[in-house]
Amino acid sequence: MLARIHRGSSEVGGSCVELEVDGTRLVLDIGLPLSAKPGDDTVPPPIVGLTDGDRSLVGVVLSHAHPDHYGLVGGVDKSVPIYAGAATARILREAAFFTRAGADLQLAGELRNGEPLHLGPFIVTPYLVDHSAADACALLVEADGRKLFYSGDIRFHGRKSQTVERLLASPPKGVHVLMMEGTQVGRSPAARYMRSEEDVEKEAYRFFSETDGMALCMFSPQNVDRLVSLFKAAKDAKRTFVYDLYAASVARAMQRPTIPQPEWSEVRVYVPNLQRIKVKKTGEFDRVNEVRDARIFPDELAREPARFALLFRASMGPELEKAGCLEGARALWSQWEGYLAEPSGERAQTWLTARGIPLTVIHASGHATIDDLRRLADAFADARLVPIHTDHPDQFAAEFGRAELHDDGEWWSV
Repeated sequence: MLARIHRGSSEVGGSCVELEVDGTRLVLDIGLPLSAKPGDDTVPPPIVGLTDGDRSLVGVVLSHAHPDHYGLVGGVDKSVPIYAGAATARILREAAFFTRAGADLQLAGELRNGEPLHLGPFIVTPYLVDHSAADACALLVEADGRKLFYSGDIRFHGRKSQTVERLLASPPKGVHVLMMEGTQVGRSPAARYMRSEEDVEKEAYRFFSETDGMALCMFSPQNVDRLVSLFKAAKDAKRTFVYDLYAASVARAMQRPTIPQPEWSEVRVYVPNLQRIKVKKTGEFDRVNEVRDARIFPDELAREPARFALLFRASMGPELEKAGCLEGARALWSQWEGYLAEPSGERAQTWLTARGIPLTVIHASGHATIDDLRRLADAFADARLVPIHTDHPDQFAAEFGRAELHDDGEWWSV
């Protein structure tokens, strides 16, 4: 079995790996570089069959629903089989309606934890792991008597940490190559300690308890762990949790009874102007009808804003301000802090500052600490360690005691 990393050997994001056995090929992830945006004319990797449907390409397997792992799937020829988790496909379908990202995937097969898929000469076994994207998987690929374990994106401090602990307790045997993400490698010393989702919940509870007005929560609806953390914190602080139609759709798409649903008494659904316009233009009125009983409107929010913790975007600001909802409000930023330096983040900060609304950052990373990555590397002690999804592959040997570096586009033997 041969392998080559098309992107990710020396950068975070844009992950794409091609595997080949006797002329038959398989692709793991097909991500958009972090420097690009959804809709950019980013050229797909030079993989035979990817855009022309050559049958020697037996499939593209997506590890999870983050753009830097699926973002170029729209350029894949319709004849190429796509494989992903069922929840991943449902989430991406909802995202495609509400945002410029997302994808309407027609799956050739679903990834199910621990169940092997036979794709030509390849056997692919998904392992459900902890990450800020729901339904994220690591992938074991077996072919030609060789085994490669691809970590995808992984962490140990979220609400699904038990999945990774089970993996460490009983890793697959005889793995020849561990292709491991290293997002935190080479970053600040703080990368050796991360807030957990439990920490986020506790700090958010204090934030909600100390806020006089409405608590404006800025986070991605696709981060289902974060949705649960903030819901639980709001409930403990005696606040009603209010999310928008997008978040309500993602919660339904998960099809899990533990995810806060619009029917719950502690949950309400606010449909901001932009989403109302979207529904009207597309005629998908069932989206609103399904949450009719849970809907809340600006006048109710304004009557007693301190009762609510609201999923907030800067685009919602003018309508909430017009309704008089923002007296005593505070904003909670609960996503990667780097987004604050982007134009949209800067605009949001400017808008909040102009209205005297302070912003507090409470976030847990979607990526493992270096110490936890060391535990993963140790669990595969006999495997060669190949870096991916890292800006600093040169530091892997120092951090983990071994490293085998390969450039983007370079073929090598598993």
